[in-house]
Amino acid sequence: MTLTSPGTGTRRLTHSWLLTARREDLARFRRLASLAMREWQQAPHVTEVVLHGVTELLSNVARHVDDPRCTLELALTGGDVEVSVHDRSREVPRVTLPDWTAEEGRGLWLLSEMADELGFERTAEGKRVWVRVSGEPVDAL
Repeated sequence: MTLTSPGTGTRRLTHSWLLTARREDLARFRRLASLAMREWQQAPHVTEVVLHGVTELLSNVARHVDDPRCTLELALTGGDVEVSVHDRSREVPRVTLPDWTAEEGRGLWLLSEMADELGFERTAEGKRVWVRVSGEPVDAL
C-alpha cells in the first residue's frame, strides 16, 4: 500500500499481516520481509536489521504473550524502514544488558544495538513494539 501525507508529500509504503505468532512460522515472515526489502530496493545491512527485527519481535509475542494474535507491519517512510508488531499484551518489553551465558534474553538488546531506534507504546488493545533503521528512499515505486 502507498500512502502520501497531505502537505508534506512524504510517501509511506507499507506491508502488513494479521497473524498468530508461532515460532514455526518465523521463516515465512522473514521471507515476506525480505521480498519487501527487495521491492523497496534496500541495502543488505538494512535488510539484515529488518529480518532480525521481524524474528525478534514475533518471537517475543510467541514466547511472552498469552494471546499470540498480532499484526506485523513493515513501513518505508522517506528513507526509514520500520518494523512494528502490535499485540494484545500491555506488558512492555525491558531491554537490559544480557547475561552472555544465558540461552535466551539477548535479542532486544542486540536489536537495539543494530537499529537506529527501538521503542514501544501502549495502545488501547495492548502495545506496539517497533524498530527503525535508516534505509534508502524509493523513487521508482
